Amino acid sequence: MLDNSYTKRENGIEEVVYDFLKDCELVEMSKEIAQMYIEIGMMPKFMKLKKEHKPHIFQILEKRLPYSFTFKITDERVLLVITLLSESAGNAMLYLWYIQAWCFKNNVQEVDFETFGLRIFPTGVFSDKDLKSVWENQKVQRDSMDESDNLIDYNQASLSIQFLK
Repeated sequence: MLDNSYTKRENGIEEVVYDFLKDCELVEMSKEIAQMYIEIGMMPKFMKLKKEHKPHIFQILEKRLPYSFTFKITDERVLLVITLLSESAGNAMLYLWYIQAWCFKNNVQEVDFETFGLRIFPTGVFSDKDLKSVWENQKVQRDSMDESDNLIDYNQASLSIQFLK
């Protein structure tokens, strides 16, 4: 468990989440997920899902994006894919933090379906084992019960990978 001081480190998320995930060996999608990925890719680029059709994790990501991230997702299909790949909202958030750092390091401010699949994850996706490991490794000690025990909930810890205006 990380010391609470990581929540105030401007490079905390970059160091703990991005640096770990960038060195992980990506894995192929299962046949079932690959088929769904293809189906999502065939959806119209500018389609907008109705709220009642948005999976729960999708809705969480959609709400969190404008408050924690400085890259833009210009294609809802990206959120669908991240939802598909993630067994939990935590895993989905780890994908978003990885994408934030990747975008910052590659000076990419907008992510669409093609950028996601051809540039960020061209050879595969994170394994469940690696996501579980980084999830456990990003836990921080809390100073009080009012605080989160997840480093990824502290925007201050992400300033090193944010596009600052």
